Amino acid sequence: MEDTTKTWGIRGISADVRQAVITQSQKQGMKAGEWLTLAILEKIKQDRNAGKALVASNRKPVVSAEDASAVLALLERLQGMGIEPPDRMKRKAITLVRRSMR
Repeated sequence: MEDTTKTWGIRGISADVRQAVITQSQKQGMKAGEWLTLAILEKIKQDRNAGKALVASNRKPVVSAEDASAVLALLERLQGMGIEPPDRMKRKAITLVRRSMR
């Protein structure tokens, strides 16, 4: 296997991460520096927007759709293993789904 890793100007970045950047940038027809710049800017944008989450009017914590989905997946796995989740757990899952839809 030929090593296509080129000179890297940031210390502490592992070889596998460097190779992943090169591979992704090549897939998109970009130079590695351009791709990395866009990836960093996108991460900064996501971090900034994460702090701007909407707050429900009743001051309860915001529930993301991902969190609600994870809870539902857990319930499905339990049922798939033949374990019937308690009714209280099911009700809480429904509440989470409703909150994530607000």
